[in-house]
Amino acid sequence: MNARGLQKDLDLKCEDQTLAVYPAPRLVLSKAEARGGDVTKYEFRDAQGGDLSEWDAGAHLDIVVAPEFLRQYSMSGNPADRKVYQIGVLREDGGRGGLKLLRRVFSEWHKVFVSKPINHFPLEMGAKRYLLTGGGIGITPMIAMAHELHALGKDFTVHYSLPSRGAAGYLEDLAAVPWADAVPWADNVLFHVSDEGTRCDLDKALAGYTDGWHVYTCGPDRYVSGVMEAAERAGFPEEAWHLEYFSVPELPDYVNHPFVLKQKDGRKLQVPSDRAATDVLAENGVVVDVKCSDGICGVCKCGLVSGEVEHRDFVLSRKQRETSVILCQSRAAEAGGVIEVDL
Repeated sequence: MNARGLQKDLDLKCEDQTLAVYPAPRLVLSKAEARGGDVTKYEFRDAQGGDLSEWDAGAHLDIVVAPEFLRQYSMSGNPADRKVYQIGVLREDGGRGGLKLLRRVFSEWHKVFVSKPINHFPLEMGAKRYLLTGGGIGITPMIAMAHELHALGKDFTVHYSLPSRGAAGYLEDLAAVPWADAVPWADNVLFHVSDEGTRCDLDKALAGYTDGWHVYTCGPDRYVSGVMEAAERAGFPEEAWHLEYFSVPELPDYVNHPFVLKQKDGRKLQVPSDRAATDVLAENGVVVDVKCSDGICGVCKCGLVSGEVEHRDFVLSRKQRETSVILCQSRAAEAGGVIEVDL
């Protein structure tokens, strides 16, 4: 089947299935622009030219690529612009198929099911200074954050790390930020290009910590871990670390044990070693929102009442893990252990 025929078939399936289980507006894909580094920038608009739902920096969109492919993408662009949503998509040849399908059939001017903006990575508005660090495609939420912070008159610096200028998807966006006040926040951007010998020295970039500074980072596992380690060395308290992964980091060799999940009303559910807590809850009529199933989006976060947990998420801080648990991945620390949750 050619791309046009495939798109028509997908549209019909999405129309029937998506609206039934996942109500989402259909927006027009107004731009699909190839960028450097295998990045494609997509823009979505209202078909009648109306305003889109408000959003804050750090938000993401759920894009229905096909009925079986719901994908999350961080929003870039300017939150003050109510006419357009913008995302960047990186080609991943080893992915699960959703990105390949998106790049194959999403052409300009066809309609796409797009959620309202969802934010699990918000700015802490009381901070005194913001250090925004993005590795590769991880720069996308930092662009939105910089727009918002600039509009509020906040002190911030953007560190954009990339292997080469040819592999950069957002050089032009960052070099010439369009602002009416003639004070572009491009002056706050530092480029770190590995093949030019300017790879980011994270200890130097985060040096000089004083109370009220916050660091934000998004990118590959190795990059995000490096930023967090540098932040710890620089003296940033954990509550001043903010991170988002765009892919699942390498996992330890976990051993799954069966355990007991206790609900607030005293009901106990047995979770076998080959099932996730969210699966067992769903089978017993308890609906918990799940999207990534990998522990990186935070949607299935639940209050933790008691029990020793082996936390396997990439969202919660050590402090947050004292009172919360990500149910799609985390389990009891010991076989037969009991975790009581606020459900």
